[in-house]
Amino acid sequence: MDILRVLLAEDHKIVRQGTRLYLEGMGIEVIGEATTGLEAVEMARSLQPDVVIMDIHMPELTGVEATRRILHENEHIRILVLTAYDDPVYVHALLDAGADGFVLKTAELSQLHQALLEVSSGHTAFDPAVVAKANQTYPSLVEALTEREIDVLTQAARGLTNKEIGRSLFISDRTVQGHLQNVYQKLGVSTRTEAVTMALSRGFIHMNEGTSL
Repeated sequence: MDILRVLLAEDHKIVRQGTRLYLEGMGIEVIGEATTGLEAVEMARSLQPDVVIMDIHMPELTGVEATRRILHENEHIRILVLTAYDDPVYVHALLDAGADGFVLKTAELSQLHQALLEVSSGHTAFDPAVVAKANQTYPSLVEALTEREIDVLTQAARGLTNKEIGRSLFISDRTVQGHLQNVYQKLGVSTRTEAVTMALSRGFIHMNEGTSL
């Protein structure tokens, strides 16, 4: 049997080191450690792991967006989310992004190992209690944002006007406004500030240095 190759994407050093020690003790090869979402995307591209263990709250790119980008480039890579957050919106967003499993950091290490084996074998490993909570609380709360809508919202969070966003993304300012209207409808808000605030709080976009509302 081939040795399972794993990339850890986690910005907290203690969690990252503890997870690595456990996995290596179980005979799993940890081929890299990413400390930001963007680094996770780049390392997944270059190292080609079997599984990425992904946190949700990451600098530069959220775990949701990093998952989406990794799977867009590498369909064969499996994503197992390891997080402290069981917010139903995160669960829906991660399912839409294509994640294969979801494990809470409060779980036993043996549960992490089992979930890792499940997703590496082509199965899913979502905590039933977390999924049930998501379905009961938000049966259809937020339709996940598209990659383009996230791009537009990220630029909006930096304080750019519609015209500036359009110039940056090579689309018209009318198209930008159309994307923003779709975002407002999906998030149930009516203003740009409300959309950015909710997207940040839910992990759809990340507040980089210099970002302003």
